[in-house]
Amino acid sequence: MKFYFTLFFILHLFVTNAQIERADSIKAAEYSIKNLKANSSNSDFGTTFFGKDKIVFSSSRKAAGVSKRKWDGNDQPFLDLYIGDVTSKGEIIKVKPFSSEVNSKYHDAMVAFTPNLKEVYFTSNNYLGGKLKSNNLKIFKATIASNGHWINIVSLPFNSDDYDTGQPMISKDGKKLYFVSNMPGTIGDTDIFVVDLNEGHYGKPINLGPTINSKAKEYTPFVDGDVIYFSSNRKGGKGGLDIYMSKLDGSIPTPINLGEPINSKADDLSFIIDSDKLQGYFSSNRNGGTGDDDIYSFEQTTTIPICDQIITGVIKDEVTGLRVGNAFVALIDADGNQRRKIETKFDGKFYFNAKCGSEYTLKISKVGYFGSTNTIKTSNTNGFDNKETIFIKEKEFIESNGQRILNVENIRFTINTAEITEKSERALDKVIRLMSKYPNMVIEFGAHTDSRGPDGYNLSLSKRRASATVEYLLDKGIQPRRITGKGYGETVPLNKCVNGVKCTNLEYDLNKRTEFTIIKI
Repeated sequence: MKFYFTLFFILHLFVTNAQIERADSIKAAEYSIKNLKANSSNSDFGTTFFGKDKIVFSSSRKAAGVSKRKWDGNDQPFLDLYIGDVTSKGEIIKVKPFSSEVNSKYHDAMVAFTPNLKEVYFTSNNYLGGKLKSNNLKIFKATIASNGHWINIVSLPFNSDDYDTGQPMISKDGKKLYFVSNMPGTIGDTDIFVVDLNEGHYGKPINLGPTINSKAKEYTPFVDGDVIYFSSNRKGGKGGLDIYMSKLDGSIPTPINLGEPINSKADDLSFIIDSDKLQGYFSSNRNGGTGDDDIYSFEQTTTIPICDQIITGVIKDEVTGLRVGNAFVALIDADGNQRRKIETKFDGKFYFNAKCGSEYTLKISKVGYFGSTNTIKTSNTNGFDNKETIFIKEKEFIESNGQRILNVENIRFTINTAEITEKSERALDKVIRLMSKYPNMVIEFGAHTDSRGPDGYNLSLSKRRASATVEYLLDKGIQPRRITGKGYGETVPLNKCVNGVKCTNLEYDLNKRTEFTIIKI
């Protein structure tokens, strides 16, 4: 693997096999691996997804039409980029040189594509001008033309002749570029950095910090949601470079070693994964391979322990499509345990944390509505947002004080008047809708007050409010024979709060109500 390290940062590596006790007890997922038929007798490594069914990788293989100049470091041809199709079994077939514009006479390796596949970032030995200006590695960006050619190749602004930058990786949203460098501010020999991408503008490179980087070497970052995979020769590994995973937010104090069969006593690196398929690739120079470095495919057979997602959504009324506030949403796991229960606010929104590869049930309840349950099966894509819009059906009738009434909200009036507020128009619209649905229904509107205030005043106020509500509905086309109104004042309380009894505001408010009682249907 000396060839690989000389290419990536021109540094000689000695690795100890000392083992240290892990600070955490989290175990990695389980994997099955396979050496690919596409490997050559030379070096093949550094896979990158190109769309859904192609892979780009680096190789020093001999190929027709490619320069056969050899590098003194290992007497193999200089590295070039190749592309191949991916089969359902993970093999890479129909391998061919990727781009003559990029495959220079010097080393070209480790590429990253923007999500729209219109731009590419790659590592090269100071490519510009076609001449080797220094031994330092740099990251270049190119535009991919409609004919597939790479044009407008430029060096990134944070490159330098004083240090190396390489191994670019673009986040799935295309907003961040991760890379490896030994620039000033590096904790160890080489660290992983991140820089913001904004339509051709670059932020300041930021070191990912000591929870990911170590005093040793970190290589080949791959980010899946908020999980990062990378290689390192830090103490405690199985030998050489091992592949680790951690969280970008630093919540995992000690990166998790992926263990066997991904890691070996040799150098293991360039881990990438398609979380939807639970399939991916990594590179290794372990014994039993075809060449110097080989590409291995793998299948992930269990869920990674730090994979998580969120479940977000909104509750809406099935008839009106309006958002429903004050609804309770409970998250139930596959074993029937309630993990969390929340009450939606006026916007009807809810939010839960969830685990990858799990089944959940959302149980929705609200007074005056029929209950609802929705099943969600989370994928294995880390950081995925399971967005849900859940419609619930409001009950048309409910029982109150021994009577059957329309299930509508209380009609609200301006304080001490019979003026109907705008907020009550929605409830009155539902009354009209139900009257239309049941053309033979006859109702009585009853207005009630609490016991605060003089009895005569309360009775008069309730009568005026009943009259105003009936007039409103008549103006909307309801026939007079189908609706009557009555003001009850404080004569029909639902609790103990009568004259002379001191109650809380909530207890008083229970009696201050309006009801549409069904006389006939």
